[in-house]
Amino acid sequence: MAASPQGKGIPWHRVVGAGGKLLIREPYASLQRKLLESEQVTMTERRVNMKIHHWKISRKVKPRSPSKRHS
Repeated sequence: MAASPQGKGIPWHRVVGAGGKLLIREPYASLQRKLLESEQVTMTERRVNMKIHHWKISRKVKPRSPSKRHS
């Protein structure tokens, strides 16, 4: 996150540790939890339910672009 460009709208509050653990300390931990809950993220104590909310990588294969014909 520290290397990400500023002003790009990266949702810092969605970054959690292994197993969904909230790693940020107060006073920002409460804000992170509120932001996640406002997005209907299910939490138990200080953990996000990763079975429901993990990031799913798209496995779609991009179609090949038509080959360009040379004259």
